Amino acid sequence: MWYPDLAIDYYRAFASQYISFITRNPKLVIHHLSLKQIREFGINKSITPIVDDVNFLIENKEVGGSHGLMWKTACEAPHRYASVLDTKFLVILDEFQNITKYIYPDQEYQTAAIETLAGSYHSLAESKVAPMLVTGSYAGWLLKVISQYLEAGRLSQIRFSPYLTEDEGLEAVYKYASFYEEPITNDTAMQINKLCMADPFFISCVIISDYEDKDLTTSKGVADTVDYELSEENAEMYLTWGEYIHHTVNEVNDKNAKNILLFLSKHNEKYFTP
Repeated sequence: MWYPDLAIDYYRAFASQYISFITRNPKLVIHHLSLKQIREFGINKSITPIVDDVNFLIENKEVGGSHGLMWKTACEAPHRYASVLDTKFLVILDEFQNITKYIYPDQEYQTAAIETLAGSYHSLAESKVAPMLVTGSYAGWLLKVISQYLEAGRLSQIRFSPYLTEDEGLEAVYKYASFYEEPITNDTAMQINKLCMADPFFISCVIISDYEDKDLTTSKGVADTVDYELSEENAEMYLTWGEYIHHTVNEVNDKNAKNILLFLSKHNEKYFTP
């Protein structure tokens, strides 16, 4: 995405969600208002910061504008508004690591992405009136970004397992099977839970698998369906894991990471120290 477009998208999302809260209109959480509509609301409600910010964003969007200040205006908005309007915000940023890789300073994406953009939150991460919660599915990459641009413990790390407990996993099997109207038995429910390691995504892939001979009422049918999801190139589980593995090894160190992954796969019955 082009730098000023991110600033405008970010600001529209923030302002629309704030207006959604004020007006109790939940549709604005998904259907964001345009800059002109946001400015009109600010004028009608006499919220000067909204009017000033929108005017600045509109004036500077074109090539040659103050794009750095546009982004500063957008990303600092929750903290500034909380201070000026005597309220509080919770800033939630999902897949935060992506901000270092896919935002470009030129409209044609011909130069390198702005890798340092995560540093915009260096001081904002410590805000008490607009605290931040950042998440990411590429944990190693996310932690690397945080340690590089939000160092000194500005964000506390909260780790949690992607797996459910055995009982929770079994409950998930029954719920998925019920929702998708997929026949199972008590015995096969336990088998699905065990083979999927109580992983909710893995369980869902097995329950909704498009395997032609899927039969989750027999032990063999469950085993064959699980095998299909792990080995068939068009299966959802295979495609999703493949995508994460591909991006992760490229991000870490490519060749050496692939060799480590291959070694661990060949000896998956053993445990190795780092």
